[in-house]
Amino acid sequence: MKQNLKKLNEYEWELDKSTRPGMNVNAKIIANSSILKAIEDDAVQQLTNVACLPGVIEPVIGLPDMHWGYFNRSY
Repeated sequence: MKQNLKKLNEYEWELDKSTRPGMNVNAKIIANSSILKAIEDDAVQQLTNVACLPGVIEPVIGLPDMHWGYFNRSY
């Protein structure tokens, strides 16, 4: 999915909502090129999952510390 990222400037990268069926909004990653290389492909996929949620407001944003996974707290 990283191959579909469009470089907007030195620190902003965008996935257009046409990148994946079901995306309601664009997704943006804030990172320099070195950090972008280190971001897991699954994290980028997860960002597009968020862009598919109903009612989401554009754009969804992944910050430089983005990573794959979620926090599941059991009480």
